[in-house]
Amino acid sequence: MRKEDKLLEKAGRHTGMRVPEGYFESFASQMMEKLPAYPEAPRPVKLSTWQRIKPYVYMAAMFAGIWCMMKMFHIASQNAGTVHLDNPPEAVVLAMDQGDTYEYFYYLDDSDINEYDVTSDLSETYDNINDFAADFGYELKPEYATLTSENSIRS
Repeated sequence: MRKEDKLLEKAGRHTGMRVPEGYFESFASQMMEKLPAYPEAPRPVKLSTWQRIKPYVYMAAMFAGIWCMMKMFHIASQNAGTVHLDNPPEAVVLAMDQGDTYEYFYYLDDSDINEYDVTSDLSETYDNINDFAADFGYELKPEYATLTSENSIRS
């Protein structure tokens, strides 16, 4: 005889627990009555056309902004080689503001002077920024004062 059989013989199969008559027939209805009310699922809101396309418009604007920024960086990198401290644009504007200089260049015919002649004349006349500043009354900003030494002007 197994141990399980001995235990069944001793205790028996009846534990004293019984299910009331008709309990399982009414179980489902009683359980539903005892449960709290279940909230209705929210109905989805119908989106307008703008609300549907807004993320795509924002994304397109972002990519357009990135493209414009990269275009500006490209243009700036191409023009970086043409800006030199030997010929600062501010000094040229100040020189052109003087009446006699402006009239001299304004009334010249295109056949009298060209860009190459002006560039070569300026490069022969001025060896460094100090001479240019003295002639035109141009003062360097303090952060550029260290660039006026002879060894840093021309490479």
